Amino acid sequence: MWILKKINNNCALARDDSGQDLVVFGRGIAYRRPPYELKDLSQVERTFYGVGGASVAALKDIPEDVLLLAADIIDFASDKLDVDFNPNAPVTLADHINFAIERVKSGVVIETPLAFDVMRLYPREVKIARRAITLIKSRLKLELPEAEVTNIALHLIDGEAEQSNMDATVRATRVIDDVTRIVARHLGKIDTASFTYARFAMHVRFLVDRIQSGEESDSGMGAMLPVMRREYPDAFKCVADILAYFVTEQGWKCDESETLYLLMHVQRLATSLEGPEAN
Repeated sequence: MWILKKINNNCALARDDSGQDLVVFGRGIAYRRPPYELKDLSQVERTFYGVGGASVAALKDIPEDVLLLAADIIDFASDKLDVDFNPNAPVTLADHINFAIERVKSGVVIETPLAFDVMRLYPREVKIARRAITLIKSRLKLELPEAEVTNIALHLIDGEAEQSNMDATVRATRVIDDVTRIVARHLGKIDTASFTYARFAMHVRFLVDRIQSGEESDSGMGAMLPVMRREYPDAFKCVADILAYFVTEQGWKCDESETLYLLMHVQRLATSLEGPEAN
């Protein structure tokens, strides 16, 4: 293995014997001026293949213990979720954790309005994120706020999504555009730059991902649908058109729980158009 370029004293760009470029981590591995041939591979503690340019640049400012912790979290998540993560996932997660630590030390608290949606739609990622918070407390001796459970879960979701089939991603994007047009026919012009719309679009994306993966909703909240339907008849007409589109154009069916949450998001959009956005 050849060490090609120093990132910091313990991290470097390298090339293995098969000619593949990678990032290597090891105590003092870049003290010696590159390029040089590393013959004692026991010096290498972790390897990261396929890391992109932006992530490589970020490595310079990430503490070693944070990087190794993030890599362990991604390994654990990959095993539990049975998915392959984007090669940049350990670095982007480490960068986020490092920034979150800095915010805590500075007394800055950032709330995550998407927490409810993420916890409902991605319970496995949330469970892993909670374990990550516990590991951070144990290994870094710092307790992150509850909001970081959602933030870390979102990083896991993003890492999975970036490895997903491109056709599925293109299809999901098209569905979001089609659903947005249906909603606009019912509610009028929608501010697609608003937070309420962003939250709605994310919900639709989560819904599409779940349908395409064959994952079923198990929230058990569908029993509330008749009540909400009576309370918000106009929003339900919009949802009915969305459901009809799902069936006729995509061959999808939503259960009552998903229909309920879709109704709630459409109604939230409608409310935001009636006055200043509350979120």
